[in-house]
Amino acid sequence: MPSNTAREQGFLIDEDQRDCKETKEKAQTIMALLEECKLSQTKENLLPLQGQLWHLWCKKDKEFYHLREKGNRSIEQHKSEIETDKRIIRRRQLEKAFPLNDLMRSVLELLQHYSETHNKIYFLQWLTLFFDNLTIEHLEKLHEKQRSLWLMVQREKQRAEKSNSLTLWQKQIEAISTEIRDCTLGIEHLLREVGQIYEALEETSSSRDSLFLSLPEIAADLMLAGVPIELMDGDASYVPLKWVAAIFDKISEKVGDKRLFVLSVLGLQSSGKSTLLNALFGLQFTVSAGRCTKGAYMQLLKVEETFTEELGFDFVLVVDTEGLRAPELNNKSQNWDNELATFVIGLGNLTLINIFGENPSEMQDILQIAVQAFLRMKQVKISPSCLFVHQNVGEVTAKDQNMEGRRCLEQRLDEMAVTAAEQEECSNVSHFNDVIKFDVNNHVYYFAHLWDGNPPMAPPNPRYSHNVQELKSRIILTAKQEASSSIMKVSDVKFRVQDLWRALVNENFIFSFRNTREIMAMSKLETMYNHWTWELRSHMLDFQNQLINQIQNGKVQALKTSIVEAPVTEKYIAIKQELEKYFSEDPDNEILVQWKANFENKLTILKEALISDTRRKANELIHLKKNQERLDKKKSTYENELLERSRKLALTVKGKELNEEELHEKFNQLWKKWVCDVSLDLPPVIEPDIDTDSENILWEYFQKEINMVDILMRYSEDKFQINYDEHVKMNKKYNFMTRTLKVCDRESINMTTENIIKRFNETINNIHKQQCDYNTSYFHEILRIIEEEVKSAHTEERYTFTSKYIIELSLCLFQRASKSFKEMHKAFKRANDPVNYLERKKDDFFMSFKISCQGATSIKTFVDFLWHKLTPAISATIRGKMVIKIAGDMRSSCPEFNGNRANLEKHILISLAEEENFDNYWRYLHYTKSFFSSYIENHIKQYCSDEGSKKIKTFLKISLGDIKNAILSAIHESTAVAKDKGSTASGWLDLFCDHLGSNLIFPRRDLVSIEHQEITDTEFLKEAMSTALDPAMRTVEEECLSKPMDEMVPDIEKILSEHLCGCWKQCPLCNAVCTNTIPQHEGDHSVPFHRPQAVSGWHKIKTDHFVIDCCTSSVASDRFMLLGSNREIPYKNYRQAGGDFATWSITPDSSTQSYWKWFVSHFRSKLEEKYQKKFTDTGEIPEAWAKITKEDVLNDLKEQ
Repeated sequence: MPSNTAREQGFLIDEDQRDCKETKEKAQTIMALLEECKLSQTKENLLPLQGQLWHLWCKKDKEFYHLREKGNRSIEQHKSEIETDKRIIRRRQLEKAFPLNDLMRSVLELLQHYSETHNKIYFLQWLTLFFDNLTIEHLEKLHEKQRSLWLMVQREKQRAEKSNSLTLWQKQIEAISTEIRDCTLGIEHLLREVGQIYEALEETSSSRDSLFLSLPEIAADLMLAGVPIELMDGDASYVPLKWVAAIFDKISEKVGDKRLFVLSVLGLQSSGKSTLLNALFGLQFTVSAGRCTKGAYMQLLKVEETFTEELGFDFVLVVDTEGLRAPELNNKSQNWDNELATFVIGLGNLTLINIFGENPSEMQDILQIAVQAFLRMKQVKISPSCLFVHQNVGEVTAKDQNMEGRRCLEQRLDEMAVTAAEQEECSNVSHFNDVIKFDVNNHVYYFAHLWDGNPPMAPPNPRYSHNVQELKSRIILTAKQEASSSIMKVSDVKFRVQDLWRALVNENFIFSFRNTREIMAMSKLETMYNHWTWELRSHMLDFQNQLINQIQNGKVQALKTSIVEAPVTEKYIAIKQELEKYFSEDPDNEILVQWKANFENKLTILKEALISDTRRKANELIHLKKNQERLDKKKSTYENELLERSRKLALTVKGKELNEEELHEKFNQLWKKWVCDVSLDLPPVIEPDIDTDSENILWEYFQKEINMVDILMRYSEDKFQINYDEHVKMNKKYNFMTRTLKVCDRESINMTTENIIKRFNETINNIHKQQCDYNTSYFHEILRIIEEEVKSAHTEERYTFTSKYIIELSLCLFQRASKSFKEMHKAFKRANDPVNYLERKKDDFFMSFKISCQGATSIKTFVDFLWHKLTPAISATIRGKMVIKIAGDMRSSCPEFNGNRANLEKHILISLAEEENFDNYWRYLHYTKSFFSSYIENHIKQYCSDEGSKKIKTFLKISLGDIKNAILSAIHESTAVAKDKGSTASGWLDLFCDHLGSNLIFPRRDLVSIEHQEITDTEFLKEAMSTALDPAMRTVEEECLSKPMDEMVPDIEKILSEHLCGCWKQCPLCNAVCTNTIPQHEGDHSVPFHRPQAVSGWHKIKTDHFVIDCCTSSVASDRFMLLGSNREIPYKNYRQAGGDFATWSITPDSSTQSYWKWFVSHFRSKLEEKYQKKFTDTGEIPEAWAKITKEDVLNDLKEQ
């Protein structure tokens, strides 16, 4: 209807609105700028960034992933040069972009100026209209000329004799295609230029000015207003990742990290896609069949708030493709089509595959592309849905024909699925349904002709609208089903775009794909698992302490299964419920579900391991207690006899007023005689011959060695000295050349020796702590430690330890151990010899004698004796509680320990970089486990001396408060029961010890010396005990605060190390340690960032030149790895090497993670000195590495 007629009929006309008129004038101003240039030169002059320079940058970036044209350079040198070239191109782009030309300045100013969305839309619509008017006539002429030339080429090809004109015509067609591309102008080209300005600024400019920050905001505002934004530049066949990521970040910033349902649309050119999308959602992508537009575009549709809850998402993101099977793409079309299809299908929750007409060739094309893309998604665990829309197929109401069409389509899809599976080397695919969930009856839609008759006079076909409505209902139903599982947020879509594109650029899509969303979900899950396992572990440690207290108190003498399992199972069930809740309620639950069974299994294994460890420790203690029973019974016999004599003596002086000195005098007169009488009854003691045991065990272990007797007789040193000539044997290189001992070898040998001695010292200390008697098995344990450490030493197959090393080290350690075991035996003898034991208990016997003499006034003395025994028991219990509390607080409050294993690794790398100490780096690289323990230990010491000291005082007060309450409760409850029963002192003590239960180690048998006292006033006893409580607790507090915290450090370190240890497997190429939080985890080993191989001393074969390549670069290249002397395999197929290679996931990584590059450059001379290699030739360090600063690497790590 003409606008004049519409006005007469009373319609409101947009063109009459003031805003519309104003934006039209602005658009006309813009067009005036374009008229100054020749149409084919407009882009080159006014939109210069998206032309040759951008295409060259894309080519360089692709080579950065492919790494083919490296010549004689190393991979890292090649990569460094490409990075430099890319930066130069970006700088050249900036030089062309600034100062902004009149066109770009005017467009950006206007888009920033208009705050109202409708003004921006008006402005862009006018520009689109004017652009079309400007280009349409010229483009039509070019298309007509191209068509006529194409027909001439086709006719010429039919002729038997071909003329020389064929090549000329083909070149002319190519030239016209280029001119068509240059003359095609639309809003998308303006926004593409904006994107290039942003990317050039982002890569080269350190300052972040207002223009830089405003560019993504402009695009985000337009996208939120419903304007299509280019996702993939079809001219360059590339995705500007930083620009797209910045747009998604701005959208997320403006509306929140909302949920998106992504609908991808795939179809050949001129297949009715645009019409279909317009009919479905009212979309109008800025493309048309008459224009040479390729790529992928995204358009955002907001869901009405009333439906968001029901549907489960807030926006629909429609991703449309243009240019599939475009004739102008000719020979590179197939690869481009596959990339585009894989990209949009991987991005979409649902893909609409649009087929137009019944041309078998066209159907074959689109189906083949789609099936291949779906198969790739299956292999990388992405599960999109699909709907087939078959348009313009005649009478769709004929049911039989419809069924036959479905059957034929399903047959074709099955055939293509099998073919695609063979190409992708994917087994177990015999039907399309094996690739994707597909129901031919519900997922295929046949559409009527759009027009009921022949256009232009034919009316629209009402059946088409009915088909559209049916399809829309199915899309909404699918979207609702997807909402419960795989709906992504704005940030997830951003990561998915990056992951898909990087994998596509790497060419080997399956091998290269890294699912960032999955990686982030796993990282979060590992942190939660860390939290759950700590809850279980700390609960078990508390219970273990209580159980040990009960065993020491004699309350548990045999370990029943229920005693250990019941308390743990209760906590385990509670944690399991937390795990279930997390897996069902977390936003990423559809990703997490694949790991649920594994994590449940690991939690069960941890529970069983903790139960087993507790049971082992408890049984060892029970066994120890039983071994002590014979001695204890003897001691009890002597105690009872002396107590009886003490009481008889007390009866002789009872009622007499004797002071303390007089009581001591009476008691001492008879004490020596009593002890002498007891000692006369003692059986003779057989002393162990520890030196003979030592020699016999060594002789038996090394009996195959020649001259072992002479060695045993001759060796007398207790300090081990390494003799490199005699203690190590260098292995042969290439089976004929003997290696030379290097500095790094010496350090490795020294470190192995230090580890053995460290473990030896720890073992001896642990044996001492048990306060047991000497046992020959302790010598065998020393031999086992030496054997383990020598076998696991990091020799890099360069050398082996000789038998002389093992013999002399064993002799040295046995001599040290013999001295220690003799002292241990003496200490045990002192502790358990009845005479010594009774002498130590003299004060207790005197106290009993004194109480018996005092009669009714003895309660205070009785109470003093009790507190004399209680105070050290409280101190020991407090220490155990403090260890667990400090470990728990450090795990939750220290950033190093409150995440997963990768988080701990990150903080270690930060710490190493801040210190810049090469020796620490060396220990971290070559003795990782030992370094981790030292790192944790140092942090504990720092915590105890600095930020944690106030908390430690708080923990002490809390622990003291808990024990104080337990003792007070035991005093009151024991007294209440004793009064009812009329109990004696012995009965009260029984009740008191029972009520203390598992709170502290306080054996009832230690109180036998006062249990026979005549105390009947239990109420007074309660008051006396309660009054003495506060002073006693203050004494304990002072004693705890005066003790050095260093005593607790080893126990805290052991708890945290066991909790955080994770996996220790090393990458077979660069020695990076797997960062999985679970020790024996399922699946591949992996690490966020691998290292240049020079870090581990790798060098080029038959040279002393370092290899600076990183394994993540090598696996992307066409290089080969040498296995043995004559076996080579491509790095891309590294798993074929078997062994450790087969268990590692090493994916191509284009990230410019700078940490290890800085390390190699910074410690260049140290590495050369240690490994006796040189950074030269292909091992020369790229200049760019030397420009990386410590601040750069620290910022990189802290941002992770």
